[in-house]
Amino acid sequence: MKRNLIILFTLFVGFAACKPDGLPGIGDPVNKLDLISGNWQLDKVVQVDLNAVKYNFPYKELDVTAVAPFNQFKLSFALNNGAPATFTTTPGNSPKFIPFASGNWQVDDKKIPQKIDLSSGPDTVKMQLGPSNGLQSGTLIIQLIKGDGVKSLLRYDYYFKKI
Repeated sequence: MKRNLIILFTLFVGFAACKPDGLPGIGDPVNKLDLISGNWQLDKVVQVDLNAVKYNFPYKELDVTAVAPFNQFKLSFALNNGAPATFTTTPGNSPKFIPFASGNWQVDDKKIPQKIDLSSGPDTVKMQLGPSNGLQSGTLIIQLIKGDGVKSLLRYDYYFKKI
């Protein structure tokens, strides 16, 4: 009985001595548009079969970077007072997956952009932004989805490195 009281007293003192730790602040939010702006060079292109992903087939994606000189493609985004303004492309000998040499760019949300529209005159290329956690380390992922007009079939993930 005496031993049980000693154990109980020790546990009580141990728990009473514990104090909750305060959580540290996570810092200021990162401005994604500032991270997107600048000069980028295409580093890698991955083709993703969306049906294979949907039905869990074994071969879902293929690195097609070596098929053409994709690494010659350069893309530049400019801001005007913190808002998306203009872009320019320098394709070199790479395939022109963005058919414009220059134009304007817009995002769906300035704080958490998920979609990016590149336009020149009346024409627009609608793309998705990949995960934004790579932006701080200098990696921009832009995704272009291709289909037959009704169904999405392929997605191309373009990995850019900041230059």
